[in-house]
Amino acid sequence: MIRPLYNELVPYYELLEGRDWVAEAERVSSVLRKHGCKSVIDLGCGTGRHVRELARLGFDATGIDISRHNISFARRKAADEGVKAHFVCGSYYDLSRSEQFDAAVCLNWSIPVKDDQIRRILRKANTLLRQRGILVFDYERTSEIVWEDVGKPIVETWVQKGKVIARVSVGRMRSDILVSDDVYLTFFTPPAAIPKDEASRYRAVEQEGSVKAYVDRSFVRFFSPTELRRLARVSGFERAAEFALPRKGYRRCYAVLVKKA
Repeated sequence: MIRPLYNELVPYYELLEGRDWVAEAERVSSVLRKHGCKSVIDLGCGTGRHVRELARLGFDATGIDISRHNISFARRKAADEGVKAHFVCGSYYDLSRSEQFDAAVCLNWSIPVKDDQIRRILRKANTLLRQRGILVFDYERTSEIVWEDVGKPIVETWVQKGKVIARVSVGRMRSDILVSDDVYLTFFTPPAAIPKDEASRYRAVEQEGSVKAYVDRSFVRFFSPTELRRLARVSGFERAAEFALPRKGYRRCYAVLVKKA
């Protein structure tokens, strides 16, 4: 499945995610500084917002993503903002570098959902890090599943540059994985003065562009502390710390893992 979020909807991605990007980058940067990190790679960087923010905060920041649309957008935004950041288009599994990073981040639920896939990305991150380098990723706690929202349509809308984006999401639990089926609609805001006759209204809509619909599906893994410790241990890490940030009435959790010496 080719996800619209990484293709047609890339210009709206940072808006749709509803994160406090600046506050999140500042919190992550405090962790990086605590561990003496200067260089950082974002595994699955998306549109590069975390990379740009970390670069702004003084880190040597690199982002890698498999979506060429994401990377093109990230490079363009970095140039527009005057931010010195590095972006690579490709799979992080194929990344081979003699230089090792002080830190890696994998944010916005970019961590895979199956145990074998999680071990694979953790082991890959391990090879990219110097000794005692750190990995920071966000996740959801099993104990904080909002069961009353499961199976219920969630409707949200946004406006950006005169265009309305609407999303209807319905989630279901599959073991410890939340599968969310999302329908996105994009259309221009209606004119200030609505024509009185029907023919004129149709012409106005045609001039503004048609409504476009996209279907997307996302997967989010929920973890218990025991599962995180186990996956970290078998992948060459030890769990150093965790923290949480608020997001729309619940907490987004972050794990900090340290590469074993």
